[in-house]
Amino acid sequence: MPDTNEGEKIMNAKPIIFRKGEENGIVVERDHFENSIMLNQYQQAIDIFNRLWIQQYRQIEKFEKNNGIENDIWIDNKTSNIIAFCGDRGEGKSSCMASFATMLTDKDVQKEAKKVLAFPKDENNNDIMLSPDKIEWLDVLDPSFFDDQHNLLELLLGRVSQKAQEKIKREFEKDCSKTCSHRELMEQLQRVRKCISVMAPKKGEATVYDTVEEMSDLAAGMQLKTELQTLFKCYLKFVGKECLLICIDDLDLNIKDGYQMSEMLRKYLINPYCIVLVSVKIEQLIDVIATEHKKAVKDTDIKWEECQQMAQKYVAKLLPRGNRVVMPVAEDFCERELQIADEQGLVNLNEPIYTVKEKIVQMIFQKTGYVFYNTQRLSPIIPRNLRSLRHLLGLLCTLPDARDENWEDDDTGKDAFKDYFFGTWAAQQLSEKDFSFAQKLAYYDDLSTMNAFVVEHFAKRVREDEKIEIEKSDVKDEYTKLYLNIISNQNTATNISFGDVMYVLWLVNGITLRTEIQNLIFFIKTIYSMRLYACYNVISRGPDDLFPPTPEVDKIGHIHRAETLYANVNQLQRLLNGSYFTYPQGALLPSKDDNIYRDRTIIHVDKLTPIINGLFKNETALVSLRVCEYLALCVTRTTSNTEQNEDKGLNRTEKVPTYLGQLSTSANYFVFDFLQPFYSLANIKYAYQRFNDIIKDNKLNEGKVGLLDIATTTDGSLFKELTGFNGQLPVEQIFENMHHLISDAVIRVTDVQWAIYDELLRTRRVHKSGDDAIPQAYGDIQKLKIKLYHLIRKDTQGEDASILKFSFLNVLKSIWDKENTAFRQSLETLLYISPQETLTIEMAEFTKNLAHALRRVLIWPMSGKELRNLISNSSKLKGTQKSSFTRLLKHVINDDGSYQLAQVLELSEGIAQQYLVARSK
Repeated sequence: MPDTNEGEKIMNAKPIIFRKGEENGIVVERDHFENSIMLNQYQQAIDIFNRLWIQQYRQIEKFEKNNGIENDIWIDNKTSNIIAFCGDRGEGKSSCMASFATMLTDKDVQKEAKKVLAFPKDENNNDIMLSPDKIEWLDVLDPSFFDDQHNLLELLLGRVSQKAQEKIKREFEKDCSKTCSHRELMEQLQRVRKCISVMAPKKGEATVYDTVEEMSDLAAGMQLKTELQTLFKCYLKFVGKECLLICIDDLDLNIKDGYQMSEMLRKYLINPYCIVLVSVKIEQLIDVIATEHKKAVKDTDIKWEECQQMAQKYVAKLLPRGNRVVMPVAEDFCERELQIADEQGLVNLNEPIYTVKEKIVQMIFQKTGYVFYNTQRLSPIIPRNLRSLRHLLGLLCTLPDARDENWEDDDTGKDAFKDYFFGTWAAQQLSEKDFSFAQKLAYYDDLSTMNAFVVEHFAKRVREDEKIEIEKSDVKDEYTKLYLNIISNQNTATNISFGDVMYVLWLVNGITLRTEIQNLIFFIKTIYSMRLYACYNVISRGPDDLFPPTPEVDKIGHIHRAETLYANVNQLQRLLNGSYFTYPQGALLPSKDDNIYRDRTIIHVDKLTPIINGLFKNETALVSLRVCEYLALCVTRTTSNTEQNEDKGLNRTEKVPTYLGQLSTSANYFVFDFLQPFYSLANIKYAYQRFNDIIKDNKLNEGKVGLLDIATTTDGSLFKELTGFNGQLPVEQIFENMHHLISDAVIRVTDVQWAIYDELLRTRRVHKSGDDAIPQAYGDIQKLKIKLYHLIRKDTQGEDASILKFSFLNVLKSIWDKENTAFRQSLETLLYISPQETLTIEMAEFTKNLAHALRRVLIWPMSGKELRNLISNSSKLKGTQKSSFTRLLKHVINDDGSYQLAQVLELSEGIAQQYLVARSK
């Protein structure tokens, strides 16, 4: 066991060194072991080797002393002499095994290893590890070369013969007059060959042994273990060594012959003169052996599970757990520091040092501009095995930086990383069906329907997963209801937003730990981040891309209707499709009263009239303007639905996008969402101009000016505060210098969207109800201090420009300051729904639902009992209120009666009266 000082060397390991060019093939480490990922694995292998060799040496010594050297071939070695380097494909088990074998047999390498690793010593501090000059290594045997004609023993025998011949040749060349006594070894080789040749009957030969010669051959086959043991002893004596080191790479890889090789190991190579190193994936070896068991008992009723249990016991005896060296996975070394060296092993000491998990995401950003985060765990983009990690590092090292010193973009890295992510990563981490979908999504080019495409596939995928029962559950809370609303196949593609997609992914992510689903969610989120970045880059090019001009009909020909539908809508708006955030009403902010929502609510259109009138009165102009501007940023759409619960009022079945076009007073309500500014600022001109029809139609608006016209010419407007416009620049020049605002407001990483949503859910309980909830929530978002870049860059104020500040929220918070009494009162009037208004809304909704239910009745008359149930169900009341309403209807409708439609309409006033009574209880 290592002493305390040696143990500290391992715990305080230096940074891992990745050398360019080492990403492919087996890597044999010969020095700088303090920088090795396999440091702990080497220490474990040293301890196991020393324990096994001491056991075997003492056994040999005992038999030689008691029985004489000629009897040691009968040693019955019950202890496994196999050291297994275990891990999945690409986790470095072959490299670790080869490096360890080199460490055992090369004096210079072992000397380097002793600087870091604890080699065994006796009580006098003398080395007791078998020295390199006492170990004979037969190199690495690769089972992939085994076939019907060549097995493990034959390859091993060939290697022994080759090594012996090379030694004979060297000695002869050194002194041709000197003969080498190798006759005994050659004779023993022949005896082993004969045993191997008669172990199994040859194809086409008789299987009955009826001659003395054949019986003699069979007896020789049964003595193979003894003959091999004698051969190893003779060979070691011949080369002047004490231990034969045999290495077998990927024991489980040869599926066809894996069991036969395991049997050869068990029967013939467990002997005191050798130690065997194997690299193996234990789970696959168990499956290989279980398959052989199943074949052997194919005519019985034995189950596959029973075969696996037998195989597990077999492997446990062949490769005891105490003899296994398990390879590290990403979680084991992700906190180690990582440095990149060139082909000569030189490290740039001026580069900052990151941990493995930080270095990967930092390099991805540096080379591509894409941002990944290691949040509660490792980002899925970080490979979980050593080979894949080396491949990704090798790829990133070859790419140019995404931006040069002059901040000129280079898309080479983006293209190469996309190829890796769409191909290699997706193929390794996604199921076959999900990979097929991923390939379609990667190149899906219709931004307006992309959200619906994702929701359709993902909802189907979740529905097929037996362990996720969102739709099957009888409990339908507000979160589940919203999920079902979004995934309904009645929805149109153009009314599914980016926020809808993120909500569906977020909800499923929180209820399942299934790796397949988690990886699919990560892939979708990453694709969206890539698209968000691409769209952001487009709208950053100039005002024509940020604020697309109205298309000219004569230039777009017969498709002008489709194009004019998206007039003035930029690329980012098309992808977002109306919103960044979707959530159950009341989920993010506390309600003022039971039915008064703060995060998202509806505003009756009639309430806007006095506000708009105030725009054209000097004493109220600025307050009214700021209120209208805030609404322009926060209103998502209009709705004619009279139900206060906005979730139910969101009609995703509309044939055209509900977020497009001018707002009109013909609608009953405007939908207010306090998080909508994140979307609106993607095109502030569009957000303001949506209010033009309402404001220009006002009787007091003599100049017929729009909201944007007023905002750009009025000092103190939100527009001027948001854009930093000081009143001296021409309006058009303002729009040419909007990059700072969209850079601050536009979310272009899906993890940022999730972080905001999760933070608001977390802090909801500490918010006070009332008007302060909204500015408090804006402040909570800013407190996140999300770091967007993985490179330190200073802004003009000398602060870290990589941190998202969402400075535009400072403007929105300020308008809620308590000294802005007039503004707060105006918004209070708009957002607060009185109890009487609530009741009026509910009555209108009840009347609407009842009329809809009556229209669906095809056969009249109806019995009184059927009619009561129909009316009760259309009320949307629940629990005791619904039961009370059903009973109260008896005052109006007789159970034994028969009713025509006209009679029901005559009773509507009485029905409504009973509804009010039931609602008040």
